[in-house]
Amino acid sequence: MNVERFWKLIESSRSGFDPDRIDGNMEQQREELRRLLLQLPPEEILDFRNHLLERMATAFHWDLWGAAYLIAGGCSDDGFADFRSWLISMGRRVFEAAVSDAESLVEAADAPGVEDVFFEEFQYIPAQAYEELTGQEPPAYAGRAPVEPAGERWSEGNLRQRFPRLWARYQRG
Repeated sequence: MNVERFWKLIESSRSGFDPDRIDGNMEQQREELRRLLLQLPPEEILDFRNHLLERMATAFHWDLWGAAYLIAGGCSDDGFADFRSWLISMGRRVFEAAVSDAESLVEAADAPGVEDVFFEEFQYIPAQAYEELTGQEPPAYAGRAPVEPAGERWSEGNLRQRFPRLWARYQRG
């Protein structure tokens, strides 16, 4: 599976949301991505998982953590993983814009249908689909996950200067 196919599956999982369903868009996307992955051979599910983990590593950046912190009114390290999972679930256009400029999330976080900016379950769907299909846990990811976020660390004291648009939109105090 190449990166184009990865993003097409993400986009396909986002299409066709029913706004009248009580369980919301995240639940619908989770169900649809699981359904799509179960149609693939196990090796392609692992490829999808690997692309997902590569995107999680790409988004492991201080600027995106600062954006998550402002949007949500705080963001722990576990929360930041869930935020990056949400960011990927939003599709290639939103993901690449945010990686290029974290302040682009001003529009994405408030887009119609966005329930939350933390989507923990999304990152687990490939492993769950693989296990459902094969009856086995997926093999360990062979890639390297970064230990520290890339970029320049922020502090609460400099968020306003670093992210003026996000600050103006989400500052709660």
